[in-house]
Amino acid sequence: MKSHEKDQTGRTDATDPSGPANLTEPACNSPVVTTTDPQREGHTAPTLTELGPEWDAEWDALAGGAVESGFMQSSAWAAFKRSEGYFTTRFGLFQEGRLRGGASLLTFPGHGTEGYWICPEGPVLPWDEPALARTGLRLLTAKVEELAEIHGGIGLRIEPHLPPPRPSLLRNWSRAPVDLNPVHSLLLDLAHSNDELLARMHPKGRYNLGLSRRHGVQVTRSSHISDVRRFHQLFFETADRGDFFAEPYGFFLNLGAALFPTRHAEMFFAEWHGETLAALLVVYFGRRATYLFGGSSTRHRNVMPAYAAHWAAVQEARNRGCLEYDFYGYDPFGQPDHLYAGFSRFKKQFGGFRRDSIGAFDYLFYERLAESLVKTMEAG
Repeated sequence: MKSHEKDQTGRTDATDPSGPANLTEPACNSPVVTTTDPQREGHTAPTLTELGPEWDAEWDALAGGAVESGFMQSSAWAAFKRSEGYFTTRFGLFQEGRLRGGASLLTFPGHGTEGYWICPEGPVLPWDEPALARTGLRLLTAKVEELAEIHGGIGLRIEPHLPPPRPSLLRNWSRAPVDLNPVHSLLLDLAHSNDELLARMHPKGRYNLGLSRRHGVQVTRSSHISDVRRFHQLFFETADRGDFFAEPYGFFLNLGAALFPTRHAEMFFAEWHGETLAALLVVYFGRRATYLFGGSSTRHRNVMPAYAAHWAAVQEARNRGCLEYDFYGYDPFGQPDHLYAGFSRFKKQFGGFRRDSIGAFDYLFYERLAESLVKTMEAG
């Protein structure tokens, strides 16, 4: 893998194939984990153990290699959520001393109200081994219920990227009223060559990408915190134009502070004649690169800057060894009032394949729920 030379502002030229060898990039094609816990060597029954920061590398390799998981199970994402005021913890599922699964969990202090313990894009379990996965889920649920007795909480919400229909081991779980992540996504298979990816694009998308090249749109990469303001200006402009919620500037400062130093995220800027016209924020974790946020200007849209930015992000994902480029939220049905309707029309131009997930599921702790309701009624 090759990285790219940074200039003194922390920016990099996305088209420059040269670069220093001393920058460590998160491996996208994570190896199979065979880590053992010496305290559990020889035990045949699966056990659940809290994982401290010394397990970060092993955990990230396991979670990053699981197709049912994602970047929200990463150590870096947990650090970001702590900076946002969340409480986080993590548990590992061991079988015969080997780390086989687990969960990174978070909850927000309720200040008088109780919510859920959240396992975004998880838990990480050997879903192809139903007996072990069932045991792991049972152990995790019991552990979280213990935590709820101490820290509060009325249930556990999980969201593994499992294809429909939901597995039988979730029959005692109820469909959550809201999803943490999109249930439909559009992905590019990076095993294909550039020529193959281009051939799979919609003809209009392929034409627009070529148009950006002919106009001389340049794309730079940056993981410098000072460039967050430039990114957020375009992001906020796009949100205001599309009338959707825009995360505040401080959110991106915290995200960058947690994910930029570990090279789990970076920004892409498409520029034309010195003017920034489009920007992306991409997260890298394990097998997948995810386009998480983006924005564009209404100026000079004819030079197709967003196409150039995404194509550069795809190339960087491939350089890092990622197997997939995830466009994230996607409307596969063409519904004009869908939250992702406008974005989806653009994303479809790149071709790719659709991936559906079962969505979020809740397991309620009924005794805790009853206690919470009683307290609320007494306080009222």
